[in-house]
Amino acid sequence: MTQTPEEPLPPVPDDPTAPGSGLIVLAVAAAAAGAITGLLGAAFRWTLMRADEARIESVEFLHGTPGAGFLMIIAAAAIAVALARLIVRWVPAASGSGVQRVEGEVRDQLPLEHKRVIPAKFVGGVLSMGAGMALGREGPTVQMGAAVGSNVGKLARLGRAANTDLGAAMAGAGLAVAFNAPTGGAIFVFEELTRAFRVRLVVATILGTACAIFVSRRVLGDSPEFTLVSTPGISLGEIAAYSLFGLMLGLMGAAYNRTVIWSLDAMARVPKLSFEAKAAVVGGIVGAVGWFAPTLAGEGALISQQMLTAAPPLAVVLVILAVRWILGPLSYSVGTPGGLFAPLLALGATCGALFAMVVNLAVPSLALPTAAFALVGMSTMFAAVVRAPLTGVVIVAEMSATTNLLPAALLAAAVAVIAATMVRSEPIYDSLLHRSIAQDERN
Repeated sequence: MTQTPEEPLPPVPDDPTAPGSGLIVLAVAAAAAGAITGLLGAAFRWTLMRADEARIESVEFLHGTPGAGFLMIIAAAAIAVALARLIVRWVPAASGSGVQRVEGEVRDQLPLEHKRVIPAKFVGGVLSMGAGMALGREGPTVQMGAAVGSNVGKLARLGRAANTDLGAAMAGAGLAVAFNAPTGGAIFVFEELTRAFRVRLVVATILGTACAIFVSRRVLGDSPEFTLVSTPGISLGEIAAYSLFGLMLGLMGAAYNRTVIWSLDAMARVPKLSFEAKAAVVGGIVGAVGWFAPTLAGEGALISQQMLTAAPPLAVVLVILAVRWILGPLSYSVGTPGGLFAPLLALGATCGALFAMVVNLAVPSLALPTAAFALVGMSTMFAAVVRAPLTGVVIVAEMSATTNLLPAALLAAAVAVIAATMVRSEPIYDSLLHRSIAQDERN
């Protein structure tokens, strides 16, 4: 029987006689697994950055021959996404985000896949995201981290419960590496993944995350993901605006969850086409979008940065919101490796900039700061969709190296969670986990 989000997690039985069940051995294993996760996650991020740069440069170069170039970009994207989906046929556990899969493994609701999933997620993620699919790097990195933790735990001969904790801890380390956000990655383990707080889990998470971030920063550097113009803290007069914004994004997050699930159902019902063929069609669509507007495709980091520094005119922001609202669920619907988190950040930043623009047009005296609402929108949309507000708020603060908007972000996230819960919207990873369990039972 699947669990509702309010139910406590079932205890994972441990074998006290198993070698390596002690805290010291777990700590050593966590440090080793964290270092491996940091190196693997950094390699994945570096490869994705190079692939995205190559995609944009290819589009710019082929604009010199618009007819043939357009067809070449569409064909290349279609082939890459189809190959990514073919990898999922060989390794079904590599499908989609992977976060829900790790949650199911940690909660003993899904079988563990810890061997083939690492190369499948790495190669499939580079193919799909490199083609411009609106997917995030965090899902694959979380799942690869969990798989690293499981493999190291088996080598260290940890007991079952200790091995489960190590896998969960390395999932958080993977998220930390994906966004250069160590505190947010650790909070993710406790708030979303395990919904538990135990000494053994805390030790593994802290050590693993610290080692992973140390290694990844040696490879990638330590600059913030986003740069901002100066953003003032929340004023007394803006409390109502941030509260209203949180309410709006709570309802939008609920609608987005339904859109993602609807897109998965609709794609599954398309007759007479294999999933590889469906993936090729979606890849071609994404390639076409990337041809006309390269930054509209991909995970959306460039969109988020644009909203934080110099948001485009209102009409352009509306177009970006409409395209990304459709492109994200469409990209996710074919099951290629890739996450939901990073696209949510771009969507939330766009919503924040749009909200501030519209309010300033209606009430110019308010002069709401567009960049501040864009930044708060990133964590608020995550809170509404995932229902893990602290994780979202802390990760966005670390990604932007900005803390003066924490009160506004916490307020908006709390209101968004209340609104999404009141309309009976299930957290997205819970919905996806239920689908994964049902699919495994059918297979």
